[in-house]
Amino acid sequence: MFKYQKLGKFTYHIISNKDEINPLLSKWLGREWKIDNKEFPDQIWTIKWLKLLPQLNFSLEIVQLSDIRLRKDLMNYKTKDYSFIEELMERLKEMEESILQGSSIGPLIINRNDMELMDGYTRYTILKKHAQDDVYVYVGSIKA
Repeated sequence: MFKYQKLGKFTYHIISNKDEINPLLSKWLGREWKIDNKEFPDQIWTIKWLKLLPQLNFSLEIVQLSDIRLRKDLMNYKTKDYSFIEELMERLKEMEESILQGSSIGPLIINRNDMELMDGYTRYTILKKHAQDDVYVYVGSIKA
């Protein structure tokens, strides 16, 4: 199902067949966002993304990293016992070393409508840190 493709300094594991992308992302993202919603029910973006997911068709594309928009409310999200930025930095330390030693990464996941990053904040941060201009993304477009 996956093939490996180098782009810039990094190797990605990608699926280019649209018929394989949608079921995989629907299952994987749906499961992840449902867990996030149970743990943090006040995260409005998770609810928005869960409602939007069945309406999206995903395709593999190469886009400029600078065109991707982060959610500021997600980046600034904190509770008494949790900080998204602190967790992101911890994940970054773990993932960056592995990637720099040759592990592959998955494409980022964005919404074509507003170029919002829906999944892949750790990967995005690593790619930005290493000055990647072009990146692989699964772009979700509203079904016709």
